[in-house]
Amino acid sequence: MYKNKNKWKVLFFGIAGINLFLLIWVILLIFLPLSGETPDPNHQEVDKGEAEFTISSSKENLNKLINTYLDELSKHTNLDYTVKIEESVQLIGTIEAFDQDIPLTARFDPIVQENGDLMLKLRSISLGRLELPNKRVLDYVKDNYPMPEWVKVNPGEETIYAAITEMEMRSNFNIEVMSFNLKNNHLAFRIRVPNKAFDLSKAF
Repeated sequence: MYKNKNKWKVLFFGIAGINLFLLIWVILLIFLPLSGETPDPNHQEVDKGEAEFTISSSKENLNKLINTYLDELSKHTNLDYTVKIEESVQLIGTIEAFDQDIPLTARFDPIVQENGDLMLKLRSISLGRLELPNKRVLDYVKDNYPMPEWVKVNPGEETIYAAITEMEMRSNFNIEVMSFNLKNNHLAFRIRVPNKAFDLSKAF
């Protein structure tokens, strides 16, 4: 009984990395330099009280940024994960069992929503060569791991919905996902920044 309980406890501890990943890539996109930052070619009328930018990136660039951050994070926590963005978004970690490190891999298909949010469809999750049931894993995650208000776990649909547009960001930044096309290696995000964020009067 104890071994079985411990097995599931250790297994699902790794799933906490899903929540970590969702937070990390958004933070990196906003606060770290990417491959380019240009005005939106499909610029629409925006509030005069804000500036609008489009940030473009690639899978390689985003992989490097995320994993550099994870390497630094692992120095201060017990988390040890890597993210690999290829044909799908992969969260890769290891679990120690019977004095061996067993790989844990979760694969997601990102789906951009019309409103700028991002939905992650869980394609598969495996422990070594053992495929685990997606719904049961997400049921456990939903019931046992606290999520930000803007992250919704839907076990029945086997998805994680990231309401990016509802995130409360520093300086009231607003971010929307424009493209997350892994096949064509094109990732793009729209960022709206209130003009007051550039007010330097209080700095002097």
